[in-house]
Amino acid sequence: MESEIKTILFPTDFSAKSKNALKVATKMALRHEAKLIVIHRIYAYHLIDRGGKQILGSETIQHNIDRALTKLEQLKSAVEVKYNIDIETRISTQNMVDCVNEVVESDQVDVVVMGTSGRQKMKQFILGSNSYNVLLHANCSVLLIPESFKKTTFKKILFPVRVQTELDQKASLSILLANKNAGGINLLGVGDPENIVSAKKAYIDMKKNLFLKSTDYLSEFKLSHDNAELIAGTANEKDCDIILLADQDENSWKSFMGDNFFKKMINGTDVPLMIVKAKLKNIKNNSESVAGYDLTLPIPG
Repeated sequence: MESEIKTILFPTDFSAKSKNALKVATKMALRHEAKLIVIHRIYAYHLIDRGGKQILGSETIQHNIDRALTKLEQLKSAVEVKYNIDIETRISTQNMVDCVNEVVESDQVDVVVMGTSGRQKMKQFILGSNSYNVLLHANCSVLLIPESFKKTTFKKILFPVRVQTELDQKASLSILLANKNAGGINLLGVGDPENIVSAKKAYIDMKKNLFLKSTDYLSEFKLSHDNAELIAGTANEKDCDIILLADQDENSWKSFMGDNFFKKMINGTDVPLMIVKAKLKNIKNNSESVAGYDLTLPIPG
């Protein structure tokens, strides 16, 4: 199945990291002739009592909406003038995951592009990052752009072959990005003593796949007990512009304890991470979101 990027969703908080990532999202939209949707989330708090669900501070929320509309209109005008591209702007008062998935469904979004602050401690990342929640629960692929990343093209694509899940989709997306960016693929087989046979087979099969599709690629197979360190180190060594990771890798990121795979990837490289997901998976409401929660019981402490 051939991959396409027809619709890109870009959540913004108007910060420096968002401004940097917007350049990447805009250039992607131009290369892929894709629709670009920019969305801003307004923080809203609710109280549930016998009278039903009530918004707290409605006047403040309306003021924030009016201010955000002005900023979005300014952003839209600046982008359209500079890049000669049409974009859509939207506002939502839902939590970030819900507002993203609503647009993913309604507009058949192919990828969500978000800016990140880059390397940070795990506690800071988990407790303060909308990008982490979107990464886990968005119903399509997610591209994280570190604030320190200043390029707008992906000419050197790192394609690790580590798990079987989404492998064909990763290959298709890698080929698409290589074609649209006039770039090449670095195929990296990653194995450890416990899975070397299956990893080696998947790596060889993918080499054949890329060869049959006449794709420009380089390939190598490496053994390591620390896959995240190996992948991040190879990306830095090869001066790669993007790393494609499988959705299955995400299972090892969800632990809040220890040095998990995702923490190591974030802290090991400033290269953008593309998390490849099948579109429109089962929606999972982000009940753990801090902002926009319903106040139904006293908060302990």
